[in-house]
Amino acid sequence: MVFSTSRKGGRGVCPGTLVILGMLCALPGAVVASIGTAVVVPAADAVVLSRDDTAMATAASAALPAPGLSPDRLAQALRALVEQSRASGSPRPLGLAAGLLDRLPASQWTAEVYLMRATIHQRLHRFDLAEADLDQVLELEPGNRQAWLTRYSIALVRGDLDSARRACERLQDGRAGLVADSCRQELASFGEEPEQAYEQLTQALRNARSVNAIEHDYALVTQAEMATRLQLREAGELWQRSLLRDPADLYRRARYADWLLAQERDQEVLVVTQGFEAVDTLAVLRAIAMTRLQHPQQPRLVDELEERFAEARWRGEFLHEWEYARFLLDVKNDAQAALAAAQANWETQRAPVDRLLLRRAAMRAGQPSGIDETGYDNRSTL
Repeated sequence: MVFSTSRKGGRGVCPGTLVILGMLCALPGAVVASIGTAVVVPAADAVVLSRDDTAMATAASAALPAPGLSPDRLAQALRALVEQSRASGSPRPLGLAAGLLDRLPASQWTAEVYLMRATIHQRLHRFDLAEADLDQVLELEPGNRQAWLTRYSIALVRGDLDSARRACERLQDGRAGLVADSCRQELASFGEEPEQAYEQLTQALRNARSVNAIEHDYALVTQAEMATRLQLREAGELWQRSLLRDPADLYRRARYADWLLAQERDQEVLVVTQGFEAVDTLAVLRAIAMTRLQHPQQPRLVDELEERFAEARWRGEFLHEWEYARFLLDVKNDAQAALAAAQANWETQRAPVDRLLLRRAAMRAGQPSGIDETGYDNRSTL
């Protein structure tokens, strides 16, 4: 079983993404562009994104004949469509993937097919359904590490530390490795000695000599997450390094852009997001930077985003409460509406970035956030 490093949980892009099965390759020959002396990002021609994901997904679906369809072929097609959704930021390939599942009776489904359906549910924020499918996977293959990693990622997004800890323990069964080190230290960083947990993971990365690129990449993204949450100055360098390893990963690009926004490096946000205006999360972050800079193209991008959000709601595929809340708060300056969106987002997603957004919106609206200073409620949440 090969781990992928796309992170984390249920969001399509930011601030977390689903886990995708498949090999992640670094791009040693990728062209890069510099911003001053501090920021290096892949140039636009180093990243390939499909602009016509529906047409490509339809073609993939048509290539699978219903008669004689095997579980392996089905799983392969599902994986391609999920990867396409991840790369484009669009949920539409997921609808086609769900349709493919009807072509094979559930009695013939393998652990891999259940795992892919769990991933589809995860990306669509249907976490309870994803968990039910993961139960099926683990009943068939109790040691399936990808399933445990997916369960860990969902638990983190939902703010369920107890479930995340149980999944992490299973990832450590019979094998240490950087994935196990990453989840263990990430969980420890929510405790009383977060800086020590960060240093432990940093040391594990330094000592990793023969680890495969996939696990090393997973640990690097986890390290960047921890550094950001702990407000360490090296966070930007870590996001930059992780993005250069996988320039097509929209999550890393969005997290890096968001970090730059937090540092008020708005001009650099425009460079990181240039050419990615079709991706809602990156477009919102770009619009925030343009608003701060009073950029002449800001009104056009804002109009486009308002149309997209309205269309997504009309289609019934609105999965962007976090992005919408950021848009309302930091672009439209509508704190009350932003608070409502942040609260809707908090209902399903309770990672630290969700908590931060909810508290910011509540403060701007002059209302209580409903969570205490530590971010814990009466459950085991982050």
